[in-house]
Amino acid sequence: MASDPIASRYAQALFEAAKAEGQLDDALAQAILLDRLIHEEPDLCQFLLNPDVEPADKVGVLDRALKGSWSGLVSAFVHMVVSLGRAEFLQEIVEALQALVDEEHGRLRVIVRSARPLPEAVLGRLRTALERRERKAIELRPEIAPELLGGLQVRLDHRVIDGSIQRQLDELRERLTTVRVH
Repeated sequence: MASDPIASRYAQALFEAAKAEGQLDDALAQAILLDRLIHEEPDLCQFLLNPDVEPADKVGVLDRALKGSWSGLVSAFVHMVVSLGRAEFLQEIVEALQALVDEEHGRLRVIVRSARPLPEAVLGRLRTALERRERKAIELRPEIAPELLGGLQVRLDHRVIDGSIQRQLDELRERLTTVRVH
């Protein structure tokens, strides 16, 4: 969940409203679309954060940008957030909403970082092992991180399992600097 309590409260409100209306997955998909739009368009982000722009104008731009691709619930929610001057929390709200929906569905998003692309068979075995360990459905997102040199880093929520060669080399370096030679 988002670390900001304001974003968490707004996300909880949208979560409960969407769940009550049976629109949980749709609301999440629309919120992710909005987040992606804000993330990919820095000018839009600056526009939304500009205190000199009226909230109604901000909402109008979002309506035109999303071209009616969002539900009345999500539209009303975003209108409320922007009208209350909380546009800077939109991305954190989406992150917190995603965490709530994942929890509701018993799902855990996991980032697997490796120096090179991993074969599907390896990802499948890793998914199976993590599902057994965490007792949740696992959604893996592989990332390439050449700085790791080799091995893997697995990020589950706020935990990291670091089996990278880079970490092992760092530990070795640390041990070598603390060893006394007589």
